[in-house]
Order: sequence, then structure tokens, then C-alpha cells
Amino acid sequence: MAEPVLLRCALPYPASLAAPALGVLAAGLGWPAGAGGWEVAVAVLAGLIAWTLLEYVLHRFVLHGVEPFRAWHLVHHRDPSQPIRVPLAFSAALVVTVLGLSTALLGTDSLAAPLSVGLLIGDMLQETVHQGLHAQGVFGLSLVRLSAHHGHHHHVDERAAFGTITTFWDRCFGTMPRSG
Repeated sequence: MAEPVLLRCALPYPASLAAPALGVLAAGLGWPAGAGGWEVAVAVLAGLIAWTLLEYVLHRFVLHGVEPFRAWHLVHHRDPSQPIRVPLAFSAALVVTVLGLSTALLGTDSLAAPLSVGLLIGDMLQETVHQGLHAQGVFGLSLVRLSAHHGHHHHVDERAAFGTITTFWDRCFGTMPRSG
């Protein structure tokens, strides 16, 4: 089968972290002047938490249901031992959407920048954990349950276990494997 068009311009992990890292830097330019430390910390934490839901939704509905993303993601499902490659179009669209939507919803004089930073750090964390789940022994015993959860998604039922960094949303939306 020919390589999906999206993968012709894709970066392997860890180079794939470049786009979200640049997004974090861009968000830093819009950091709110005079915002209290706790407000910024809460906004970043809210972004991290929101990322877990966004990651679940993207994985379940976009990567498993919308072309051309579905074709790209199937390459990963066919050989999960290969380094994860993220298409630049996907990364760039995600970064622009995160920055733009946060600003559109909250405004430029708000906590949109720290919220965006939390979302984009969540993206980088998810990519790192996802890569580690496929690289045997990277995390040792610390992520055994998460590795089994993700393994279920790859090897048993790709219609379940969509969460990569948490099983919380799978529990909420009924996609938790019966054995989990």
C-alpha cells in the first residue's frame, strides 16, 4: 500500500515535538501582564486537563474516522513498533487551532496564553508517553496499566481504549475495555 500523502511530510518523534514547542513559545509572547502566579498555574493546569479530553476526541473521532487522518493513523496501527511520525499539516493545524481558539474564546488580555501552553504541553506529553508505550521498557513498571490499555487498543479492539495518557475519558464515554 502506498504511503498516505500526509506522511510524506511528517516528522518522527522527537522532532515531531517542534511544532507544539514553537506553539508554546508563540503563546508565551501573549502572556498576560500582571496575571497572578496562581491564575497562570490554574490556566496551564486547565489546559493540561483539557488536552486529555481533546486527545481522546481527536484519537477516537478524527484519527479513526476522518480521512486523510484515518489512513495516516492506520499506518501506525499496522506497525506500532515504528517511531511515531506526525504530519506537519496535523501539527500546524493543531497549534494554530489551539492558539486561535483560546484567544477567540478568552481574548488577548486574558489567560488564553497560559491555557494554550497547558494544551500544547499536554500534546507534547501525550506524544512522549505514546512513543514510550510502544518502545518496550522505556518507562519500566510505572506505566504498565496504561501500556496494557493502549495495547488493547492496538491488538484487541481498535474501537476501545482511545486514551493514551489517561483512561478517564474511556471510562466516561464507555470505551474502556471490559477487562480494564
